[in-house]
Amino acid sequence: MTKRYMNILWLLTSLLPAPFLFHYFEYVKHAEATYLLSGCILFTLVTGILSRSIKFRYILLINIITAVISLLLAMSFINDDGWFKPFGRDTVILLTSIPFFIGQLVIRMITKLILK
Repeated sequence: MTKRYMNILWLLTSLLPAPFLFHYFEYVKHAEATYLLSGCILFTLVTGILSRSIKFRYILLINIITAVISLLLAMSFINDDGWFKPFGRDTVILLTSIPFFIGQLVIRMITKLILK
């Protein structure tokens, strides 16, 4: 694939609201979300590999946008009940976006080192 298509594919995958989806499936399925962790790891791997040619500031910007979108979706589709104690729904959604961002950066760094 050319660099342009890789960048477009990165943008599309990075705009998926992964923190919202993680907590939505966890909230709806309770203990039956069997492949949730492996799906999150796969998502982080794919976005990290695709982001190897993207500037850091764009990665940061897209991850902030994704966190805000996830927060807005959570306000609409997930009840703020006792499930998210002690922090609350909104804080948990924002805290979940941090490992996705850090994981993407780590995979990006490893991919850049390997392909150098």
